[in-house]
Amino acid sequence: MNIVDFFKRFLKRLPIYSAQVKHILKKEGVFSLLSKSFKKVSRFLFSRGEIGRLNTILYREWMENVESEYLNTESMEKGFKLLKTKPKFSIVFPVWNKSEDMLSMALESVTNQIYDNWELCISDGSTERIEETREFLKKFQRENPERVKFSTIDIKGINIIENSNNAISMATGEYIVFMDCDDEISPNCLLELAKSIEGNPKVDFLYSDFDKIDLDSKRFDPSFWPDWSPHTLTSQMYTTHITCYRREVLEKLGGLVEGTEGAQDWDLVLRYVTEYHMKWNVVHIPKVLYHWRVYPGSTSLSSGGSKEWAYENQRRVLERYLERRKLKGEIVEGAFEGSWRVKFKIINNPKVSIVIPTKDKVEYLKRAIDSVKEHIKYSNYEIVVVDNRSEEGDTKRYLDEIRKDGVRVLEYDKPFHFGKLYNWVSKKIDGEYMLLLNNDIKVLNDYWLESMLEWCQLPEVGSVGGRLYYPNGKIQHAGVIVGAGGAAAHSHRLLSKHSLGYEGAVVNVRNYLAVTGACMMVKRELFLSMNGFNEEFDPAYQDVDFGIRLYHERGLYNIYTPYAELIHYESVSRFEDKELERDEVNAERLRERWPEYIECMGGKDPFYNINLSYAHEDFRIRR
Repeated sequence: MNIVDFFKRFLKRLPIYSAQVKHILKKEGVFSLLSKSFKKVSRFLFSRGEIGRLNTILYREWMENVESEYLNTESMEKGFKLLKTKPKFSIVFPVWNKSEDMLSMALESVTNQIYDNWELCISDGSTERIEETREFLKKFQRENPERVKFSTIDIKGINIIENSNNAISMATGEYIVFMDCDDEISPNCLLELAKSIEGNPKVDFLYSDFDKIDLDSKRFDPSFWPDWSPHTLTSQMYTTHITCYRREVLEKLGGLVEGTEGAQDWDLVLRYVTEYHMKWNVVHIPKVLYHWRVYPGSTSLSSGGSKEWAYENQRRVLERYLERRKLKGEIVEGAFEGSWRVKFKIINNPKVSIVIPTKDKVEYLKRAIDSVKEHIKYSNYEIVVVDNRSEEGDTKRYLDEIRKDGVRVLEYDKPFHFGKLYNWVSKKIDGEYMLLLNNDIKVLNDYWLESMLEWCQLPEVGSVGGRLYYPNGKIQHAGVIVGAGGAAAHSHRLLSKHSLGYEGAVVNVRNYLAVTGACMMVKRELFLSMNGFNEEFDPAYQDVDFGIRLYHERGLYNIYTPYAELIHYESVSRFEDKELERDEVNAERLRERWPEYIECMGGKDPFYNINLSYAHEDFRIRR
């Protein structure tokens, strides 16, 4: 970050900093303010404003300030005593060519569990140092005869599927927990799983956050993931560790499948996605319960060329996902190793009505329409311009011109109101899909519309939004974080357009609780059945409220796709200054209407993570 960008960012955030200073002074005093200010400046100087470097610092603080509140003996013992039910966990532990030191660290993390109702199902399929490894494991079994089961298989080469299934066959617990033999689980791992099951006795599948750990047991690089996001799973495997399935569910799914080596966990969860479609009962535990070992040759070293065969199997896993859903499409490599794009074939060539409201500023409208026509490759669409009391002669002449060119122009002779205008026009058009598009937009890439429609056509999808940039190339929108800034804010705003985002969030298809109405596609009949936008919101947050309603009331999922790229000249045609002052009124209205999704009201955005900061948009770790 250069000095110019720093001051621009500082000035934009000055009102937030001012509010924070007043709050700390009032609640904690001058000393606390000075201490926190010093830490903040120190973090910035060390990280140079780079979120990756900053998160390295913040993770250490998170472990000290947040995790320590529950990862301590007193808290864990108290939690264990409060349990009313104690389900049995069978830990599946396939062993393959690992040193005794590495196995010892993994096994010790199991025996150190505060929770006591578990069994360890070890299957050794090693092809190197076989006798030494098996003698070591047998010794461990003799030391823990009541809890450890041990078996072997002798299959040459990579045998992770057969090895894991052999371990699963020994399991007698109600829940199956998957663990790699070179990793570690946290002391509260099984306890947290048990607590979550007690809170949701019918849960099918549980997963947690995780971090990485080196050979010296130093923890780093945490992965804080959202709650259940079935469409995010088509672009990257995020329910990696820890994973726990109800045994009946795992048996129904048929265990692990040969031919998915290195991607077997991704295949398993995608089979759950399709087998239990829209009847999912999944719990995400937003705590680091698993430590993924990093060393030369491990898959935790992403983009390091490790196990290239595993990445090819990922493609096959996604192809099978398409087959099970009886959908046609292709699997395309994503922005990085392990990132993918599922391109669904558009079904039945439905009509899309592209609706663009405008009032004068003809140069912006012309740019928007020209860019739509330049980059659109889809055939069955119409452009509908909603003229909201334009007065300038140039605008009226341009509207006459585009009418002759097939653009439909409707007159909306009422004061501008985003929600009321779209509610009105949705009844005047006949497209099966409605694409809301600001007039201060410029489309940048071909097949942008198809990339939105391919997702919007799915029955479980509510709305779809694209990747928007500011004119300077910085990210303006990559999904909406509900609760950020006290109401809602755009994911990764002001980051470079070349940024991958946190855990690839900018460059991968991802579920969000809402997307911006500046470029949003929705089924028109769905929009009508929802009675459109809530007209109480004026002029802001109609789109956020609509996204929440789709999820909360209809159980539908909203999607951000990075494959529709546009420039958004935000505020060029948006509101007058006096109307912008009403944003805070609407923010309060949003908080009152949806407190369960607003962090400052005690809620949370299920597609974000409580371990990430709601005071920022760059997915930095809270402390």
